[in-house]
Amino acid sequence: MLPPIVFPPTFKIFREINKLFFVPKLTRKINEFSSKPIILLTYLPTETSLDLSKQLKPVKLVYDCVLNFENFPGVVKDIKTTENILIKNADCFIVDSIHLHKKHKVKRKDIIEIPAAVNFEHFNALYEHEISNNIVKKATYFGGIDNYRMDWDIIRSLLSENIVVELIGPAPDKIPVSHPNLIHKKPISHHLLPQTLKESDVLILPYKITEFTKGTFPAKLFECFATGKPIVATALPDLEVYEEVIDIGRTPDSFASKVKLAVKQDLDFPDRRLARLEIAKENSWENRCNYFKDVLENKVVIMSKAH
Repeated sequence: MLPPIVFPPTFKIFREINKLFFVPKLTRKINEFSSKPIILLTYLPTETSLDLSKQLKPVKLVYDCVLNFENFPGVVKDIKTTENILIKNADCFIVDSIHLHKKHKVKRKDIIEIPAAVNFEHFNALYEHEISNNIVKKATYFGGIDNYRMDWDIIRSLLSENIVVELIGPAPDKIPVSHPNLIHKKPISHHLLPQTLKESDVLILPYKITEFTKGTFPAKLFECFATGKPIVATALPDLEVYEEVIDIGRTPDSFASKVKLAVKQDLDFPDRRLARLEIAKENSWENRCNYFKDVLENKVVIMSKAH
């Protein structure tokens, strides 16, 4: 492991120090670590990433885009420019969401879409074949908890319906809602998470709909599918695709109404649960890694040999 110690590429002085000191140091360490041809895979479309690519001179450059960086709150002003350069220079360009694919396809026709995946057996361990109760008492969200992602009006609406709302994850911003039925748990290890979700009746994805979040593919989606529990979400582009097997709440009130009826929906239409399980199986990490491996071999390694 070679930790990439650099300053955040925000202020000009930080970028210069990165370019003149940290990036050359990292380049030397990488070259000393291995004498094999280098394929550089980057997730950050920053000036420092471009500097690393220039100095490292990889045989191939891969850009895996997992955020709508241009609309990220507080992002550096030139992120659109540096991202466009990276997209142009990359030998392989990957995105993880439908929205990002639509947004960037005018720049590259050969975009490859690879969303997140799931450790199916791990999350499916809490699956119960029989639904014994159709009354929803607790709705749970797990993941990052912040003001640019969470729709707090949805949380308030759920609480007003006397539903216990459980939020699991880091909350760098102060949670702007206080209620006896609101539970906040700090991050739980991935290993323990399925057991923690066992007492929840419904899993929720209460995302705001903004230009930033439209480019979000919730990494937890297929994990939720694997549990067999009903899911209610907002209308993100990558979630609307699954509207036949999950419930979409387009307003805070409709979201709360769908949460209250979510278990009954799965009782009335049991094929929805089975369909979610099948989708989760198809999107296991084993399948995803094999596909990613094929992409790198066919789009990157073979191209390198050809040149």
